Amino acid sequence: MYERKEVECLLEATFKISNITMQQTSENFKLNMLQVLSECFQYEHTLFWEVADGELIEQPVCFNVEPYTVQSYLHEYKYYDPLHPVNMQNQPDIQLMQRNDVISMKKKQHYVERFLQINDFKDEMVMYLYNQQEPTAAIGFLRKEGETPFTEQDSQKLLYVKRMIENVYLLHQYVQPGDSLQTTRREEELLMYLCKGFKNAEIASYLYVSENTVKKHLQNLYRKFQVTSRMQLALKYTESFRA
Repeated sequence: MYERKEVECLLEATFKISNITMQQTSENFKLNMLQVLSECFQYEHTLFWEVADGELIEQPVCFNVEPYTVQSYLHEYKYYDPLHPVNMQNQPDIQLMQRNDVISMKKKQHYVERFLQINDFKDEMVMYLYNQQEPTAAIGFLRKEGETPFTEQDSQKLLYVKRMIENVYLLHQYVQPGDSLQTTRREEELLMYLCKGFKNAEIASYLYVSENTVKKHLQNLYRKFQVTSRMQLALKYTESFRA
């Protein structure tokens, strides 16, 4: 059972989330969401990632997390992170690092000591957002040294507002300007290779761009076609010729 103060915080969060403006850029929308979570639950260090094909799409929107911390994570430590999408393995939608054992203790210890502690953090938690049973976004939560570690109570609070966050996020994706099915020449080239079954690295090689650039193009295409995986994208793109 929640105490009265906790109930008031949950109601306040529900109200604020439901009233986030839809007609704004993706970055501003995500930042507004993180600000609400800070105001209502005192989560002061957060990141809002987009997820596609089990991978985090660079760059996240950050709230009180330094850019160099994100770069260090992406370049060296993301696959040591027990809460990274590749390590989900039937884990719950809201995960606490302390209760996650999907990777070896050695990797987990390396991640804590070489990444979290060096950046003055001690604990983390993640909430995955879904669309059609596929993870489409992740909100990461961090605790600094000296702050209270995340508990099951944190998980339960977020579980209460998760569905609303999910729905509002998906609604925002669909109403953003520029979501039409018109594609650029570069996107057409990428889609051609995608439909042939090429991997991101192969597509990047053929288009003479970085793999990160391919990921960003895919992110835009997922939004335009309102899908969450490359298979769905290929099918919907193919169907567009038959319409």
